[in-house]
Amino acid sequence: MKSVFIYINLLAALVLVIPASGQEKFQPNWDSLSKQPLPEWVKDAKFGVYTHWGIYSVPAHGGPDYVRNLYEGSRKDAKGVYSYHTEKYGPLKDFGYKDFIPLFTAPQFNADQWVGLMHEAGAKFGGICLIHHDGFALWDSQVNHWNSANMGPKRDVYGEIAAAVRKRDDMKLLATLHHGRSFGYATGSMKTDDITDQMRNTWDVFDPQYKELYWNQWTGSPQEFSNQWKAKVTEVIDNYQPDMIWFDGLRGSMRNDHPPESYVLDVIAHYFNQADATGRQVTICNKHAGEFNFPGDVGLKCYENGRDMPTDAGPWFLIDRAIAYPWSYVNHKRYRDGADYHVRSIVDVVSRGGVFLLSLTPKGDGSIPPEEQEIMRGIGRWMKVNGEAIYGTRPWKIHAEGPTVTRGIKRNNKGEEKEQWDWRKKFTSEDIRFTTKGDKLYAIALAWPANDTLTIRSLAKDSGVSIKSVELLGDDGEGGLAWSQQDDGLEVCLPAERPADFAYALRIWVQ
Repeated sequence: MKSVFIYINLLAALVLVIPASGQEKFQPNWDSLSKQPLPEWVKDAKFGVYTHWGIYSVPAHGGPDYVRNLYEGSRKDAKGVYSYHTEKYGPLKDFGYKDFIPLFTAPQFNADQWVGLMHEAGAKFGGICLIHHDGFALWDSQVNHWNSANMGPKRDVYGEIAAAVRKRDDMKLLATLHHGRSFGYATGSMKTDDITDQMRNTWDVFDPQYKELYWNQWTGSPQEFSNQWKAKVTEVIDNYQPDMIWFDGLRGSMRNDHPPESYVLDVIAHYFNQADATGRQVTICNKHAGEFNFPGDVGLKCYENGRDMPTDAGPWFLIDRAIAYPWSYVNHKRYRDGADYHVRSIVDVVSRGGVFLLSLTPKGDGSIPPEEQEIMRGIGRWMKVNGEAIYGTRPWKIHAEGPTVTRGIKRNNKGEEKEQWDWRKKFTSEDIRFTTKGDKLYAIALAWPANDTLTIRSLAKDSGVSIKSVELLGDDGEGGLAWSQQDDGLEVCLPAERPADFAYALRIWVQ
């Protein structure tokens, strides 16, 4: 009876995305969807946090692509996943990917603690990756029983996260959905000739009873998959009403009709119309706009850690990255970068008219690694002092000055030359980033000057900027700072005590 219930709900969900009349504001075509304006809250928020966490966090090896690396691994052993798995858990005929689900009990998961850490870091929107390419859903789904409320944690993980976010009136809710790439993902590049009788008869990935977890051509059809994709996204929209949705890699999926472009258009139109009817401002994230997801004028352009991002991307755009790679927690994970790296990235991105999105990588038990907690709290300490120069600001006439170049050209594995962004450069006190809000101009120095005197060349006497006063955010001194506009720049005498550990923001009152 449960399967009948699931498909009744599937059909009901599909009906929801079919326009009842021609009166909806948004129609299911790209031209109509491009008319959805980017919400002001996105422009003001600047910083968001989410997580990559799921079944793959239990084996904690290789990353969130564990399922693909596992079943392809008998030939490739990518990231050593196949050998790791068979040595630790046994052969695939005895222990497949699905067998991690009973181990995914998440006793340490606490939505209020997760969202509390995001909020402490200064995030103005937050959420989780609700479903990765492996197809296991972290919400209470009536569409597909492979979900966290039905098995594993036996909790509506996203529902708890959404409730925790909604408790905070200065945060918006994010949902990221990666399952557009799930059809054929677990089996990767495997062809029929690669599958032996032994594999077909004993590997769970080829067992039809698991087809709605391991979507592939041997156990299910693209049409079945597409219907569920559409129904699952609609279910998330209707039940949780996220303020922002991230779709990962739909362009390639649409080319293969799983899901077809018409389904994607229907879902986005439904999302926009539902929000319009309830007076909410929402947007979709357009990863690598025009190439990876949707036409470039739809939603918010997004670039994975700046990959393929043009120099003149903003405003407005979004940069996303993991707090440390890979994208999910792995055993003996290394943390190459501290809070300073992420803060300087935020400053640079915001000055260009961008938004920064950071992903945490919780452990399989649901706890946030202590290294990540410390990084987040470091970001939060900086934001408490300097957030005024970030939140609610807009780009100035120039975004930066200084000698350090954060971009260059890198050749990818296809031999193509692409622009590459690097925020690990060693910045100097001459590297300044600008933001503005009303009659205040903010100049953020990415390092402290050796002689405690900061020179801002873009604010020289002939710059046309008339300055009334200059203050250092976080400075307890009275009456502002000593300053003078010289021929070669604005010279500011900084106090002896630094108000933050890295990156220092001046509030410059202009007339």
